[in-house]
Amino acid sequence: MLGAVYDFVMAYAPNAIQNNIFRGWQNRMALPQTQEFIVISVQDTLRIGTNINNYEKSLDNKITTKTLREYIVDVDFCNIKQEIAQKQAATIESIGRSYIAVDFFNKYDIGFNYADDVEYLPYTDEQDQYLHRYRVSLHFTKWEETTIQQDYFSNVKLRVENIDAHHKP
Repeated sequence: MLGAVYDFVMAYAPNAIQNNIFRGWQNRMALPQTQEFIVISVQDTLRIGTNINNYEKSLDNKITTKTLREYIVDVDFCNIKQEIAQKQAATIESIGRSYIAVDFFNKYDIGFNYADDVEYLPYTDEQDQYLHRYRVSLHFTKWEETTIQQDYFSNVKLRVENIDAHHKP
């Protein structure tokens, strides 16, 4: 998922620098030393609907269940120059509200839903420098499959009983 978002940002965010795009939260790294960077992080995952189960007997006695999940991925555009960070975020938001984003993520077997409005979240970095940060939240859906071993029976032996005849009071 994050690799696909990385490719999307590289393809469409103006002035994105390949070595200045980082995965946030999950890798526990410190902020980069540069003041021009982009951070991609999963903000939340939600279950959508009910599982879809396939009960057909497979050759290897396995059963598969599919769950639809929504992923919310935040993309933070940080830059000492406000115009650059704002332009990058606005471009991703605009493309994220068009068929272009849907077609792009279809290549990765990911359903792209929509992009939230751009949020402005300025902060001070570790050198106490004021940095501009614009965030766009991207919403995706993806089917996840779980396969487990399942026992099946191959024949049934029925014995029909008349309760009154076989089990007298």
